[in-house]
Amino acid sequence: MTFMEYWITSYVFVLGLLLGSFYNVVGIRIPIHETLLGRSHCPECQRTLSWWELIPIVGYLVLRGKCKSCGKHISVKYPLMELATAGLFAFSFVILRENVVEYVLIAVFISLLVIVTVSDMYHRIVPDIVLLISAPILLVLRILSPLITWQSGLIGAALGFGFMYLMALYGKKRFKTEALGGGDIKLYALIGLVLGFETVFLSILIAGLLGLLYVLIVRPQGKYIPFVPFIAAGALLAYFVGPLFNEWYVSIFL
Repeated sequence: MTFMEYWITSYVFVLGLLLGSFYNVVGIRIPIHETLLGRSHCPECQRTLSWWELIPIVGYLVLRGKCKSCGKHISVKYPLMELATAGLFAFSFVILRENVVEYVLIAVFISLLVIVTVSDMYHRIVPDIVLLISAPILLVLRILSPLITWQSGLIGAALGFGFMYLMALYGKKRFKTEALGGGDIKLYALIGLVLGFETVFLSILIAGLLGLLYVLIVRPQGKYIPFVPFIAAGALLAYFVGPLFNEWYVSIFL
């Protein structure tokens, strides 16, 4: 990497921190139909946060994870999502810096996944409006980017949606309850669009394995386990390592 590319990577990382902070707000407010224009406030005492408290990571560390007015604990999810967004933005730029359109596509995709992950963790929902806004943007970018053909993307969207829909039907019939939410199923249409048909099933496999490991290791007590974080992780891992995995898999039989 050149000096300029290092500088741009640093800029992208900082931009990711700022956007990650905003995506926290979007993911929390949209499901409860709260305006995105209002200043951030403490959910416990409703005190409006000062400008320095809104600085990503720094505000959380200075406050030591607590509201300075009421002392209410501030969830560590806030800085973690900011760091995740920044890290993914920077990492993606390093990998895709020679393909601007594909980088823009994956940046939009990361943004989508961060927002719906936050929504699922806090409200157990994947907002339709976020999917509807993201869908045409991702479709246009997939058509413009040469990395994966748009035909592969559309087939991947159909396969992702169809497979998850069938899984939901089976789960409902087998366990007499909703095994997958409708938002998860629709989200996989967009994941398939981005990944293409060659990799979409790998993302489902990774998401399932990550979810299983979480249950086995953490052993959560509650009945509801947010699955979107595992879907997001599976989709991104499949995007970056999928081509290598496919080459390795094909080489076994050829």
